[in-house]
Amino acid sequence: MHNEADSVNDREWARGTRLAARRFGWCAAGLAAAVFTLLGAAHVLFNQFCWRLDTAELWPGIMILTSVVGALLSLRRVGPLEAGAGALAFLPGAWLTVVALQAVLGDAAPRDPGVADQGAAVLAVIAACAAGSVQHWATSRRSPIT
Repeated sequence: MHNEADSVNDREWARGTRLAARRFGWCAAGLAAAVFTLLGAAHVLFNQFCWRLDTAELWPGIMILTSVVGALLSLRRVGPLEAGAGALAFLPGAWLTVVALQAVLGDAAPRDPGVADQGAAVLAVIAACAAGSVQHWATSRRSPIT
């Protein structure tokens, strides 16, 4: 988009195009952050109301779901960097849900989200890899074989 903006004489259109190019990454990262925040909240709610066993047993499922969400975000034109950055919102979303449950339920609420703090970095890498893989696959399918 920057090259397009540099190659035209219409200053107003070029300025709007440059602004759109800078905004695009933040919008995609915001979408990914919203999705992963909801995923973190759903994880805590699922632990609280449906899953009464060890929360460590849910971790492989969360990692698989993160790869699926990263791939789906990639289909919505979210890049790997934005998907990975958005996945970092999983842990704050989970903690905010824990705090909200503590305010509502009191002593019956969970004391932690059931995910280690370093788990957010793992989820970021998984989401970025899934988004990058889908984008690479989609690009290679469109390009002619030489």
